Amino acid sequence: MANIAMRAGAPQEAPRRAFIHSDRFQRTAFIAPTCIFLALLTIWPFIYSVYLSLHAVKLTAMKRAVFVGANNYINLLSDPLFLRAMVNTGMLAVTSITCEIVIAFVIAKAFVSLSHLKWLNGLRSLFMLPMMVTPLIVGMIFSYVFNPVLGIANYLLGGVGLGPVPWFGDTTAAMISILLINIWQWTPFMMLLIMAGLLSIRSDLYEAARVDGAKWHHVLTLLEIPSIKGIVLLGVILRIIDTLRFFDVVYVTTRGGPGDSTMVLTLYAYQQNFQFFQAGVGSAAAVIILVISMVITTFAVRLLRRIEND
Repeated sequence: MANIAMRAGAPQEAPRRAFIHSDRFQRTAFIAPTCIFLALLTIWPFIYSVYLSLHAVKLTAMKRAVFVGANNYINLLSDPLFLRAMVNTGMLAVTSITCEIVIAFVIAKAFVSLSHLKWLNGLRSLFMLPMMVTPLIVGMIFSYVFNPVLGIANYLLGGVGLGPVPWFGDTTAAMISILLINIWQWTPFMMLLIMAGLLSIRSDLYEAARVDGAKWHHVLTLLEIPSIKGIVLLGVILRIIDTLRFFDVVYVTTRGGPGDSTMVLTLYAYQQNFQFFQAGVGSAAAVIILVISMVITTFAVRLLRRIEND
């Protein structure tokens, strides 16, 4: 009887074992933990943020949430401080990324032209150091560098006969300081992308341009820029996303001041959540930041695909 039962169960076990050992099941089993982790880490917080953004709720009394619909979003879009934060973030993104591209292209061109020098690899590695430092540490470093009394920046200006600059004490100087810090840290990232694009250009194209008598500006506009515009656009997408979540440097150096001259979107959301305990308003600001990121990214990716197809 036992043998008969074993023989009857064997046909049922065979398909099950075959399914477990199949590639489809094993791929799903390996990917599932990562998907679950990402879902818990991203999708659930996003859903909860959207939920909070539709309620008037204090961070100290989360159970007393009152549904208010889109009032938080309407109030944000009529709040002068939030609108100022949007303008500051946009201006910071446009100005810093434009300067990074120009400076990075010049440096990348120099590195490519001097690539035959043995010591250039070490110099290139040193140039990458700013982007490897965490933004919080960068903010702390420059809070000392731009210190109006003890900072080395004013000391160097005094050495050339210039007066001290209130780097974080004046509305215009504070925004310029934040801009300079951002450019200093992330120009190496853009330079790395541009240099990779320049190195991907075939040498015979340069030789053909030289034979045809092309000037440097002809090579720049007709060969180099068209060849690297795809990778530059990719860098722009990444830097826009990074600028939209720009927080650490501003928090350490200016806290959004003087006044609201350096207020950015992430700092505004942080203050609403953890200083004023307005979890609903802070969550609405965070959702708006995410929507802006998604819209810009979608548009940029479509443009990137169009460039690649051309």
